[in-house]
Amino acid sequence: MLVVHMWLCLRRLKAEGKEGVELGQYVYEIYNHDLETRVSKAGVNLLLSKWMRELEKVFYGNIVAFDTAMLPEAKPGDLQNAVWK
Repeated sequence: MLVVHMWLCLRRLKAEGKEGVELGQYVYEIYNHDLETRVSKAGVNLLLSKWMRELEKVFYGNIVAFDTAMLPEAKPGDLQNAVWK
C-alpha cells in the first residue's frame, strides 16, 4: 500500500517539472532510508543489500505498471489489476 501512496506523490510531483522531480527524488530517498532502517531493525543485516535491491526492483516495477495503466490507451481496470498484483 505504501508503494501506491509513493506513486501518487511522485506522479503528482513529476507534473510540477524539474523542481517537482527533484523533490520526488528527495522523498524517495527518505522512503528508501526508512525502509532500510525497518529491514535492519528486523534483523536482516546480512542480507540487507540484496534485500534492498529486490525491494527497489519491486518498487520501480510497480511504478512502471501504475504509470502504464494511466496512459490514454490503457483499458478500464488496468490500474486496479496493477495495484492488486
